[in-house]
Amino acid sequence: MKIFDSILDPLRALYPELAGADLPLTAPPSLEHGDIAVPFFLAARRLKQAPPKLAADAAARAEFSDLVREATSAGPYLNLRLDRSRAAREILEHILAAGDHFGAGNTGQGLHAVIEHTSINPNASPHLGRARCAMIGDSISRLFRFEGYDVEVHYYVNDMGRQIGLLVLIADELGSLSFDQILDAYVRANARAEEDPAFAEAGYALLARMEEGAPEVQAKFKAVTDLCLQGQLAVLARIGARYDVFDRESQYVRDPRLEQVQDALRAREALFIDAEQRLVVDLSKLGYTQEEGRFFVLMRANGSSMYGYRDLAYTIDKHQRGADLDLIVLGEDHKLYAQQLALILGAAGFPAPEAVYYSYILLKSGKMSTRQGKVVLLADFLDQASALAAERVAEQCAEFDVVEQRRIAEQVAVAAVRFAVLRVGPNKNMIFDLETALSFQGDTGPYIQYSCARIRSILRKYGQPLPGTLPEAIQAEDPAEWALLLRLASLPDVIETAVIQRNTSSIAQFALDTARLFTTFYHECPVLTAETPALTQSRLQICRATLRTLQNALGILGIEIPERM
Repeated sequence: MKIFDSILDPLRALYPELAGADLPLTAPPSLEHGDIAVPFFLAARRLKQAPPKLAADAAARAEFSDLVREATSAGPYLNLRLDRSRAAREILEHILAAGDHFGAGNTGQGLHAVIEHTSINPNASPHLGRARCAMIGDSISRLFRFEGYDVEVHYYVNDMGRQIGLLVLIADELGSLSFDQILDAYVRANARAEEDPAFAEAGYALLARMEEGAPEVQAKFKAVTDLCLQGQLAVLARIGARYDVFDRESQYVRDPRLEQVQDALRAREALFIDAEQRLVVDLSKLGYTQEEGRFFVLMRANGSSMYGYRDLAYTIDKHQRGADLDLIVLGEDHKLYAQQLALILGAAGFPAPEAVYYSYILLKSGKMSTRQGKVVLLADFLDQASALAAERVAEQCAEFDVVEQRRIAEQVAVAAVRFAVLRVGPNKNMIFDLETALSFQGDTGPYIQYSCARIRSILRKYGQPLPGTLPEAIQAEDPAEWALLLRLASLPDVIETAVIQRNTSSIAQFALDTARLFTTFYHECPVLTAETPALTQSRLQICRATLRTLQNALGILGIEIPERM
């Protein structure tokens, strides 16, 4: 609650030994206890006193401003009752003055962030499981832009792996491939490679020739990967994911910086040639203590490089671009791989990027697998979501023309998918329920959109522009008004936590809680038919501030708000 941060000044004066983080502001479990509360657990630990004793001492001795009407202690908490009119005006003034920056701590001013996410293998259209990476990465990118960072979003194009070699072989046999045929072609090619060693070896041979620089092979690889990349980006654009820089794996095949890595590994006696004539790192020489994952292959016997070898050069390249923050979003099954890379990079004197891990969206039969073709394609899923959303919109918005209904349906479909995914913490698995996610009621993205559309409807019906300045006296004594205002005031704290944790699920929960509180306010506090014109003006400003706050929160989540619903 950064808006009320000045309330803590008397406590800071009373206990100068305390740090800022030792005196957090929170909302009490019930407004019966007070309007805001200060828990004394951290302060008591630093001052080596019992929390209840310290809270009672603060209630007795702190000299608060006129904004605080009453200070009482309840166990380890200091509960404060505020002058709600003055406090409400302070909240509204802060929100409306900050506008589309409300909630930002501006900790990223003058800083540069590189964020890499998604990087789908170019062997298929994106499936729903991998789309979680794109949505998490995109929301984190939006979060850091909101916080003031200069954000550069990277997509690593895997344009030369074994899977591309197999696709090139199958494309040669078929004559050509379309993007829609890629998944079936890859599943067939992968199954054939497992049964036919000669076919698999031909794929490896193509990869070796690609690394050697054979022009005709490079052209074939580029044609297949460009086809895949453009198709994938078109699908990802439907959920709002955008990228600034595309780095191709093939750029790093003969990167001279890899010699520095090899030299550092030799100096640690961690590099050797194994029985299969491959170049291998023994990670136990670098401090790795487990047997599983101990050996990391850099190059095959035929001289072609492994994915991890090229990834080392790519990671070094990103680091040397001078970012203040280097983030990468990875599936939880990449934790060991990321640990291996970090050990090798550290031995060569380079830092590893900070990883944000995510778990998967599960099918009822288990985890999705591109190799087995057991996937729910994102494009198909979005088509289904849009079709269902169109049915709901047609029922709810029958008076709108067809063009507007389609636009709203697409916004609702994307909101349903993104909110359902982003509301769950990245480290938790989830099973997606499309019917529930598309509901205009309940804990859903469309419900929050509908709340925003309801606010816009109120402001339209008022029929006049609201004054540029707030009334001197804001009336906010009703519990529903006050609960909503307190929640709005907490957005800066929610944003701060999200930035620290690299996790936007708390912002999704904030948006949902705010929409629920607005619904209660809407039913219990008439706006346009309030008892007095002054009360109408106060409640109109609360509506305006609620809409602004939700717009900021939903913007970070990548959710658009329809003008009408």
